[in-house]
Amino acid sequence: MKEQLRKHLEALHGELSNTSLVDESSKQLLEEVLEDIRKLLAQAEPPDGDEPDGLADRLRDATRSFEESHPTLSTAVGRVIDALTNLGI
Repeated sequence: MKEQLRKHLEALHGELSNTSLVDESSKQLLEEVLEDIRKLLAQAEPPDGDEPDGLADRLRDATRSFEESHPTLSTAVGRVIDALTNLGI
């Protein structure tokens, strides 16, 4: 499961790198959430359900502003959210 999340994170990072039309505040929020997820994945212990500031919710909030204009990026974020949910994060 963690490996699947890592793959989705890589894909999302690639989409973010290729997207110049997303406003800077949304892009910054996505980058911050991605960094939080990377830190979580680096922990030896699995999360105990105490997710840092609702990572999935933060991702959903960040994508609302560009769901229609950047469907590929929104899909990539959705995959990360699904993977987080599957891991109980």
